[in-house]
Amino acid sequence: MREEKRIYDAMWHDFGQVIKNEHYQTDPLIEDPRDSRRGITALSYLQNSKALIHEVSDFLQKLQILEPGQYYPPLSDWHLTVLTIITCCENFHLSETEGQDYAEVFKNAVRDIGSFDIQFKGITASPSCILLQGFMPDESLSYLREKLRAAFNQSHLYMSRDSRYQIATAHSTMVRFKESLQNPNRLFEFLKDYREFDFGVHTVDCVKLVSIDWYVKKEHTKLLANVPLTL
Repeated sequence: MREEKRIYDAMWHDFGQVIKNEHYQTDPLIEDPRDSRRGITALSYLQNSKALIHEVSDFLQKLQILEPGQYYPPLSDWHLTVLTIITCCENFHLSETEGQDYAEVFKNAVRDIGSFDIQFKGITASPSCILLQGFMPDESLSYLREKLRAAFNQSHLYMSRDSRYQIATAHSTMVRFKESLQNPNRLFEFLKDYREFDFGVHTVDCVKLVSIDWYVKKEHTKLLANVPLTL
């Protein structure tokens, strides 16, 4: 947990400088139908964590009043990334046979893994997005990630590392900047009130292997494998 906090705190410190200098980054491709970037990732959707969803929804509703022009993923897209298998890249194509091969390696690696909790407490931010801070109370997520890395590294299948994510953390991206901020300082002051806010717990009781776009939009997501975790 200490390593996660160090990463989140560093991100927040840097975000303060981003706001001060107005060096935040907007993404023009969020709603561009020509965006062909696709990849494969293992994830856990957050929808079943009712108390967490309630608190996060309340936070986002308030945030949307301040910054209505930003991109707020729908509830169906809220997720925790377990591990990126193939980083999203342009014109990526996965054949039916290849998808089955990835699914088989995934299912074998995840088999007999127990369910575990992630505590979402506080927010942090990068120059381009706002994130929920997820904390691992034990080594369960790290163990799962290592099992997946080992399984794919030992297979004949291609695997890449995704530099977008600090894989030492368990964050969830909730807002992406798609246009200039209306009032950066007001946004920063609002977010400060949520730096230590306890949003709740997400129980990872099933993990999915999916083919995705850059933003993990449901309409571009194809399920390759779904594995319930043992209780």
